[in-house]
Amino acid sequence: MQKLVFLMWVAIVIGIAPHVSARTVSAVKAARQVSRQTHVVRQIPRDFHIAQKQIYLWKWDNNGKSDSLTGSVKRWARSCQVGLLLQSDDLQCEVIYSVAYGTGSNYRGWIKYDLLDISQGQDTARFEDHVTVMTGQAVRPFNADSMFLLELPIEPMERDGSLYTRCVRMYLIRTGHTFLDFVWFFTDEGYARRQKYMRAIEGKVYFKKRQESPHRPTK
Repeated sequence: MQKLVFLMWVAIVIGIAPHVSARTVSAVKAARQVSRQTHVVRQIPRDFHIAQKQIYLWKWDNNGKSDSLTGSVKRWARSCQVGLLLQSDDLQCEVIYSVAYGTGSNYRGWIKYDLLDISQGQDTARFEDHVTVMTGQAVRPFNADSMFLLELPIEPMERDGSLYTRCVRMYLIRTGHTFLDFVWFFTDEGYARRQKYMRAIEGKVYFKKRQESPHRPTK
């Protein structure tokens, strides 16, 4: 399963996967197609707008150590994502609606890579120390079973005069569905109000029932 996920990432980055190629397909079209395929609703929340028409690629650095005896490579990768980039109207927050997705329970593998990122590949970051798990009322607006939140280290990123210094990754999980993955970027000011921004997707993002018609990410 991890190999399949890795190959999917490679396809996205080099443009083999045609429906998510940053060079040929708009971000809205790609996000709409993924939402339809995975039976989810993802609309643009109030006070947010599309920041980039084409697919946004949040790149990562590959790192690895080779074993001279076995020839194997122990590889870890800094966290990454590709998708539709949204920006708050006050320019204090950004969020990526992913156009890459896994299936079943392999979100655990993605979180594993996030933890490797936090520990810079040392495999010393413990799940219970870095991941916040939410269930019940907190995830009901998303029609989800659980939510996983963790903070990721990033280099400051400047866009439209705002400097984004903090990053939070969000996973929404529902049994029998693919998981939903969001990457949030905040300025220092936005981070202080991060809960407000993250609540903006309540009612705009959720796992839909099978009889519901597909939604596209629009106002």
